[in-house]
Amino acid sequence: MDLIIQQLSAIVGTEHVLTDPGELACYGGENISFIPQRLPVCAVKPGSVEEIQAILKVASLNRLPVIPCSSACCGHGASIPSVPGITLDLQRLNTIHLIDDIYRNAVIEPGVSFAQLQQAAKDKGFRALCPLELPSVASVVSTYVEMTPLFSWPRYGTESVLTMEVMMPGGELLKTGMAAIPVIDKPYFPFGTTPSYFNKVWFGSQGTLGIVTKAVVKLKTDYETKKVLFIPADSCEHILPALKEIKRLDSPVEFFIADAVYLAGMLADSSEGFCALRDSLPAATAVMVLRGEQERISYQQEDLRDLAKKMGFSLTEELAADAAAAQKVLDEIEAPQGYERFKRLRGSYAVIPFICMARQVPLFNRVVGQIAQQFKCDPGTMGSLILPVEPARLHFQYSFYSDPSNGQQQAMLRQLYQVLGSTLIKMGAFFSRPYGEWAGKVYEKADAYKSMLKKIKKEIDPENIMNPGKLNL
Repeated sequence: MDLIIQQLSAIVGTEHVLTDPGELACYGGENISFIPQRLPVCAVKPGSVEEIQAILKVASLNRLPVIPCSSACCGHGASIPSVPGITLDLQRLNTIHLIDDIYRNAVIEPGVSFAQLQQAAKDKGFRALCPLELPSVASVVSTYVEMTPLFSWPRYGTESVLTMEVMMPGGELLKTGMAAIPVIDKPYFPFGTTPSYFNKVWFGSQGTLGIVTKAVVKLKTDYETKKVLFIPADSCEHILPALKEIKRLDSPVEFFIADAVYLAGMLADSSEGFCALRDSLPAATAVMVLRGEQERISYQQEDLRDLAKKMGFSLTEELAADAAAAQKVLDEIEAPQGYERFKRLRGSYAVIPFICMARQVPLFNRVVGQIAQQFKCDPGTMGSLILPVEPARLHFQYSFYSDPSNGQQQAMLRQLYQVLGSTLIKMGAFFSRPYGEWAGKVYEKADAYKSMLKKIKKEIDPENIMNPGKLNL
């Protein structure tokens, strides 16, 4: 291994090769999916595409696994090694090559964080679309490619990448969409704006099929006028009938439904504040954000008031439990703290995310509540959130707080987490991003898909060096 370290150091410089366990801890640490913590053999920080190619060549010759990592947070654990290998830390590739004023998009490298892109976008009157669970230090490219839920999904859909440049495991550089056309053959900049559905091969692949080295991502206009509205309810099931009508109005840019536990976590600044808010907030609250010119927001608000009157629910501009709730929601949407905020409140945090139909929610809630009760899980530590992607299809997630110093509680929660995941899959929940052991359970129900995925993997990565073990590959 010493010889390999020397070869890697010759490529990127000794200061960009990490071998000390203390320095490697950030690459295999705590995550929100109970992925076992494991350190890489070493971490390498390339500063260019050419250095990535050279590193992949060394890894291929020595049959060493390569685990791509593009931010300082482990998130759901896709960048935590399943087997010992080299973590390829892409944070030095953090250039914003272009912010296009005409087509509202940006050409960025994988090390660009949401905080970095947001600041650059706002300087030009735009804004980046930020994720639900990840903090602002997260990589924009990996977040979008991994299909991590965004607050904006209800309005703008699930895909925020237009075209991209991918380093294949063998070192070949592949460009998709207009990015593949030589500059001389087109009138516009080299990464274009036409989306390529070939991108989808890499969506959700958890670094098993290559490394995205550049991408064109969508931006949206940063309107000065914003209005946050709330619909308080006795349960999320009481709000579900209004989803279709609200979506039909096409008014909210951001729209989600949170129970008291989840919303308290988003609003609270301390553990004590969390408990107080959890006990005083409505059992469930729909949160909607309107953006645009003042006149447009005014008539959108009137449309929503008419709908509220028709369907018998209340529409408010503030919450009695927290007068600053509207501003806090906007702050989290545009500069998210994500799971880092939730961890600070109680110590540890985990999430079970999946896709389901709206009609399945009451049954899921009933079954999950019964199982949690059997495990003696405190309901005050379990939250839920719904993101209405389509009128009938939702991103749904359960979240869990715990004390990391309480070994018994952690063991119980880990077991509960496994049982709930397995149960939800059997009941028809669709785990579109199967992390850890969920991959095996999901693919048990999709033999043809799993077989095709393995064929694609073997064709693209015959040496199986790219993040082996993820997606059950």
